[in-house]
Amino acid sequence: MTAYDLAQWNDFAVAQLGASAALLGLVFVGMSINLKEFVGTRLLVNRAIEAIVLLASVLLTATAVLTPGQSGEAGGIELLLVGVLAAVAVLLLQVGVTRDLVASGDQGPTRASITTRRVLGLGSALLIVIAGALLLAEAGGGLYWWPVAIVVAYLGALVNAWVLLVEILR
Repeated sequence: MTAYDLAQWNDFAVAQLGASAALLGLVFVGMSINLKEFVGTRLLVNRAIEAIVLLASVLLTATAVLTPGQSGEAGGIELLLVGVLAAVAVLLLQVGVTRDLVASGDQGPTRASITTRRVLGLGSALLIVIAGALLLAEAGGGLYWWPVAIVVAYLGALVNAWVLLVEILR
């Protein structure tokens, strides 16, 4: 398997496409269970959307890799685009988290929780950008950065889902 041949990543991409789609469905079901508890709170709604963005980034990158007959250049551009869009979405969803907590007087999440959320959300997007850029350059490991991005995205989505399903009820 090479880091620059999309066709050799088909099996991995199919597995990630299925896993991300299943997890995305579970996040929607989980959110509907506790919908009343968080629907009026921007902080929690943004966490829910962020979990969806992270899982959708895995789904979209897997779809890009699976596109038949696509060149490495096209795949690299698509990964770059998905990574940049995910980064922008995560940044917008996380803007003002600390400010909103101070203004509301709510104890809310700890600084460690906010930092973890930022590292996982933005880290995943950055790793997708790196994978796309290195695929384009055919250097530095190319698509071998993509599985790391996926693991970080899964961790970020699971942390957010945990907060929405379990921590919200404490």
